[in-house]
Amino acid sequence: MFGNAHLDRVRETFSDQFSRDGHDFIYRRSQKGPAIRVSKLERDEFLAAFNRRIRIAMWSTMSSTIIFTLLLVWLVPDTAGPDAQRATWVGVAAIVSLFTGLFYRAWSAPSRELERRNPEGPPLSKKEARELTYAKMTYGQLALAALVGAGFVLKMSMREDVLHGSGLFWVPFGGALMLLSVVQAVRKWRFNHH
Repeated sequence: MFGNAHLDRVRETFSDQFSRDGHDFIYRRSQKGPAIRVSKLERDEFLAAFNRRIRIAMWSTMSSTIIFTLLLVWLVPDTAGPDAQRATWVGVAAIVSLFTGLFYRAWSAPSRELERRNPEGPPLSKKEARELTYAKMTYGQLALAALVGAGFVLKMSMREDVLHGSGLFWVPFGGALMLLSVVQAVRKWRFNHH
């Protein structure tokens, strides 16, 4: 489900919620919430718990997928029928919901545990949050997202006619991804030059 690079990026994004402040750290949920002071030990415990919970989420999702596939083959032998398609969509939705729930629980654990602690500062303003976002976003990432959008449309056009019928969905999807990348690149450029 997650490659090592993607998993490392998820861990890094979680860790970025904790910024060093002297000997301690300041926790801001999703890097925008109120500033809450935590010790180095608390931060390390939060990071270790997150890593543990993410591993549990991944293993739970993989084992659920295997069990679901075996049950589907056993209970619905006609894989081309409407019952198989309905069962597949229900199963996929259940597995995605399981992973999403476990991931959200892991991600929000620090804010749940620190909710009674008095914040040392207010949440970031929209301008401060935007500054932080644009500082971390690179033009290379935006260019890659635009290329993925174009590549997706190209790949789908090799499988089906993207100008007619259900294929019409793929052009706006890829186009929206490319357009979003360009808009964010322009916003980043404007932010950097003002």
